[in-house]
Amino acid sequence: MFFFGAAVASFLNATLYRLEKGYKYPEIIKQGSHCENCKKILKWWELIPIIGYLLIRGKCPKCGEKVNLYYPLSELFLGTIFVLFFVYAMPWYLWLVVMFLFILSYFDIKEQAVYKDLIHAFLAATLIFYFLFAFDISNIILPAIFAVLIIILNLIKKSFGTGDLLILFGLGILISWQQYLVMFWLGIIIALLYSLVLLASKKISLKGAKVPMIPFFSISFVITVLYGEQIYYYLLNFVEIW
Repeated sequence: MFFFGAAVASFLNATLYRLEKGYKYPEIIKQGSHCENCKKILKWWELIPIIGYLLIRGKCPKCGEKVNLYYPLSELFLGTIFVLFFVYAMPWYLWLVVMFLFILSYFDIKEQAVYKDLIHAFLAATLIFYFLFAFDISNIILPAIFAVLIIILNLIKKSFGTGDLLILFGLGILISWQQYLVMFWLGIIIALLYSLVLLASKKISLKGAKVPMIPFFSISFVITVLYGEQIYYYLLNFVEIW
């Protein structure tokens, strides 16, 4: 199951990259995977998710062009999620949500922007899943309240993009309000820790720093659907003790 998830990630990465670079049909499907720098066609063992990256030591064997670390990490991420979702018998529609988040995260990381059509399609899909499989009026109240609060905050100082807002809403209606609280604040905390690491390593400056939020909310969503209820009640009990 792990290598199936990693293979799905590899396929999505390759397809999205080719779409981004303007490949047309049928080249987008038929053309073999190759180094974009020297055009060397990759061998079958170089295409094995994660393992191929390790075997070529993260660079093209011919020209030495480095392979972006994002690719093996994303394969590891989706492979691990597939294993956890399989073990915990997650509903099938959540698998689709995660793969959709993978696509959105790709563009948010690479371009720091996501196509509006993709975001609208994601929101439409989550609304369909909500009404068909997760319908509960209480699930929609907190995401709606947070959406309004974020809009008000954005009027004062823009903190969240419209895309982030819609994705948060779409994810929120699929889980309980307790899970939504965990997902939202966990995503913020992970993004903050990531930013602090970048600041400490001087890879970004405090002024004008822009952090893609969709990947972090994707991570927090996965953690939440698996362990969100436990985390919420653990924190509640911890607060009561103090």
